[in-house]
Amino acid sequence: MIDRGDIPARLRLFRYGLLVIVIVTFVISLLAPTFALRGLADSGITPPPMTDFLGSALINTVIVAVLMVIAYAVYHYALTKKWPMMG
Repeated sequence: MIDRGDIPARLRLFRYGLLVIVIVTFVISLLAPTFALRGLADSGITPPPMTDFLGSALINTVIVAVLMVIAYAVYHYALTKKWPMMG
């Protein structure tokens, strides 16, 4: 069984892990199209700037962030049998 003193540490570590996932999602969804289209310069076509992909990167990040909040709520409930922010 989980020691009651371990629960806050486990939740804190889980929060940090989810935050890393959200940040990596933003960076990858912003940079991946830029690097994928870099080969267009060899054929004489100017690739679009990185800022053209900012909207889709933000949308992907928001979707992943919402999923991570849901995952945290479920993990919090599994450990404490109380929903977070409900007392």
